[in-house]
Amino acid sequence: MKTTYADKSESVIAFEPSYISIIVGESDSVNVRLLIPDIIPPDVFIEFLYNNKTEDTQGYIDILPNVTFTQQAGIDQSRVIIINGRRHGHLVVTAQSPQVNISSIYDFLLIDIARSKTLNILIQIVGWIYFVAWSISFYPQIILNFRRQSVVGLNFDFLALNLLGHSCYSIFNLCLYTSHDIQQQYYAKHPHGVLPVLLNDVLFSVHAVFACLITVVQCVFFERGKQRISYTARIIGSILIIFLFISTIISLTNHLSTLNLLYFYSYVKLVITIIKYVPQAWMNYRRKSTEGWSIGNILLDFTGGILSVLQMFFLATNYNDWSSIFGSPTKFALGFFSVLFDVLFIVQHYILYRTNEHTTMQTNLSTNDEDENTPILPQQP
Repeated sequence: MKTTYADKSESVIAFEPSYISIIVGESDSVNVRLLIPDIIPPDVFIEFLYNNKTEDTQGYIDILPNVTFTQQAGIDQSRVIIINGRRHGHLVVTAQSPQVNISSIYDFLLIDIARSKTLNILIQIVGWIYFVAWSISFYPQIILNFRRQSVVGLNFDFLALNLLGHSCYSIFNLCLYTSHDIQQQYYAKHPHGVLPVLLNDVLFSVHAVFACLITVVQCVFFERGKQRISYTARIIGSILIIFLFISTIISLTNHLSTLNLLYFYSYVKLVITIIKYVPQAWMNYRRKSTEGWSIGNILLDFTGGILSVLQMFFLATNYNDWSSIFGSPTKFALGFFSVLFDVLFIVQHYILYRTNEHTTMQTNLSTNDEDENTPILPQQP
């Protein structure tokens, strides 16, 4: 039989909906619709593929019956298929036909089969708790600064790096969430992927920049002693900004895709997350005190980090998808390093320097008379 080819950017069939999530033992229906009946021969035979394999669902669902579309006036060119979940995991259903050329890039059905409905609910609850914890974690420090009318004890290197990191994260989230062109680049690179940015990601990152800016304003108007951003932090920040500036110029000249440019912004966020806590931890060590550094901020950040990692393990367990942790470790690394430093800060506050918790402001000021040349890392012997 002769094969009829549609435009490469045009869908031949549509799965409605194109994504479903079911529980093992449950079923759901999906409508398969023929979209271009004007170029087809009288009958079109559709055979379904499972992760690009025929008649091998890998135990995830029951084999779907083949579908035949008949071109007749008044006949609805759609068929209903029933998806029965048999094993937890992920499955991509595509199709092929001897009569028409069906592209797996545009025409596919994503199926998530969960092990447990209870775990699904728990994942949602954990996700919202850590979202709230991380969102409000900025405010204990802001409130503490306001009550003391001082930012002595808050390391300016940490604040500067944090502002740069969240700004990069906001740019990444905003552009990927709002730009149709960038989304098309993403789907071209990940044909069966799900957009990794949700509305709550955008809201969190923009809110984080806003909270950091409030703290910056406090640093301008409140007592700060002789604290400055160190030369080390300035050099690190300058290198990262120059890297992003050059990358942006290259992208504007069409030698780098906008999507890859946004990935560079996300990598800068990752680097900053790993190093940004070092200045504050070193400052606490030198002062032998955590006075002026809000432990509430750390406890909330610790809660968010633990729950973020825990949610990843819940998802991997529920959908049998351990590659989401070990195959793409970026998110896991972010949560891990945050928790690691939070534990250090908790030990500093409640164990190592507990007796110095209520030292006088004058004592704190005396430890902040270092000039801006003081490094954020200990000198190597």
